[in-house]
Amino acid sequence: MRLFVAVDVGDAVRAEAARVIQAISDRIAAVRTPPKITWVKPAALHVTLRFIGEVDDAAVPSLCERLAPPFALAPFAVEWRGLGAFPSARQPRALWLGVVAGGASLGALAAEVTRRLVGTVDAQPRPLLPHLTLGRIKMAGAGVDWPKILLAIEVRGARSAVDRVTLYRSELSQRPRHKLRAAPGGVEGRGPHYTGLVSAPLTANSQ
Repeated sequence: MRLFVAVDVGDAVRAEAARVIQAISDRIAAVRTPPKITWVKPAALHVTLRFIGEVDDAAVPSLCERLAPPFALAPFAVEWRGLGAFPSARQPRALWLGVVAGGASLGALAAEVTRRLVGTVDAQPRPLLPHLTLGRIKMAGAGVDWPKILLAIEVRGARSAVDRVTLYRSELSQRPRHKLRAAPGGVEGRGPHYTGLVSAPLTANSQ
């Protein structure tokens, strides 16, 4: 099965992401040849701390056991501000929200996740570049001034409270997409089906 470890971003950030996506959509609709963009459903937004990939079913119990204990880190907040693009604003292939506070704490959390996974999967340390992917550009279109658009749209006070880490299973499915939470609830849409397998709280008092 296909697995990854992530943290939730919260409903306030989802709502702000939906507003930003609509603002971008409104601006590109008027250009000569609008680009084709696959937008991420706000309900599925998350911060991936570690992408594990395909693993045998037999390995899952061990992964759950390693990730289940509380993390000895205090809960923290992540503040999202500004729009960016990979690989560049002039030739974007992905659009994202950036982090202005809480990035170091996300990095520390990702490092602890990696430490726990050593010996079970490929757990080589990797730098974490925290961001929220909003959409992926499938066709570039023509007449789009991406630098101007990205600078013109303000991200308004988007803040996530991070208090737990979850191991998720991802399945490609034609069933309705599920909210990316430890106890998912159904929402409209098609695409990957996410199931929380185990969730561990952050607590500075963990041993």
